[in-house]
Formats: sequence, C-alpha cells, structure tokens
Amino acid sequence: MPSMEKEQDLSLQLEDLTPLEFFKDYSETDLRELMPYLKLFRYRPEEGLIFGEDLRNKGIQIILEGEVKIIKGIGDNEEGIVLATLHRGDIIGEASMFDEVPHTASVETSEPATTISIDRDTYFRLVEEKPHLAVKIANRAAAVLSDRLHQANETIYTYAIWSRSLSQSPPESFWHWQSFSTRENLITRDLDARQKEGQ
Repeated sequence: MPSMEKEQDLSLQLEDLTPLEFFKDYSETDLRELMPYLKLFRYRPEEGLIFGEDLRNKGIQIILEGEVKIIKGIGDNEEGIVLATLHRGDIIGEASMFDEVPHTASVETSEPATTISIDRDTYFRLVEEKPHLAVKIANRAAAVLSDRLHQANETIYTYAIWSRSLSQSPPESFWHWQSFSTRENLITRDLDARQKEGQ
C-alpha cells in the first residue's frame, strides 16, 4: 500500500485550492467551508501503486503535485498499457461520487505525488451538512466522467477505423487518450478509401 499522510500531517492551504480547475466555481467562502472535509494524501514513488484495478473505489482525488499514470491490464507478468498520464489539477476516482464500483484501471506514480481527497463517507456527510458544496462536487465529477466517456468513445471509433482501413493492430501509443491527431488522420484516410471505392 502507498504511504498516505492525512490532512493534519500535511497542511492544506486555501491557495492550494484556488488555482485548481476542479474548484473554479467555488467562492473563497465556499473553499473555507469545504477545507475541513478534505484530506491530503502523499504517495512515495518506490511504492508505485496508488490504487489497483478491480479494487473498490472509495473516493475522488484531485492531483495537487506530481504525475500519475492510468494503466490497464497490470498482472503478475504484465506491465499493462498506459491509457493516460495525469498531472496537477487532474482527477482520479470520479466515478465514486455516483457508485462504489471497482476501479476499471490502476493508478501509479513514478515520482512523489500529493492529492486532495474526499471519500464517500465524508461526501455523504457533506450532503447533509452543506448540500450546496456537495452539489458542486457532484457536478464537477459528472463533467469529468462525461468527458472521459467521450474520450473512450473516440478511442473505440478510431480503433474501428484503423482496423478497417489498415487491417492490422495499432501500436501501443494509439491508446493514449491525447492522440487525437492520429484519429483525424485515420478518418481522412478512411474517407479517401471510400471515395476511391465509389469511383
């Protein structure tokens, strides 16, 4: 398990929150009200794994410092495929705001990383005590989840076009979510092929 130090051991400051996209809709008063519900986790690189695929999802985390990788298919003899590299301001575990489902991929870090976290139990307490803040967290988590589902659909679509156009498996780099230029090139190639078939 990674080394985790809670908020009382790592001082969370207001200025840590204000630059982050996740908290862009919060006033200073909102942030001060929210801070007691937040925890800081620090992860050491030698321990690597932040959480593993198929483990129960217990909370949402916002990256405050460092870099983490989303990896699918880590096994006893498998390194897995890197799906994405996330940095300061990015979010992991957003599905936990809606369902306590297992993680669909692993998250690991190769450098020191610090995250701001709110677990499910604390979130439900927030719903009861400060519902206006809980709604903002849920809305932001939903936006992130929607964006990632859109990215997943784009990846599936690109893979389908690649397979049909080239009749071969794409390279590992294809699976990086940020490679949208590749998708555009493949779509153009597929349209050209269709036009030639119609001639």
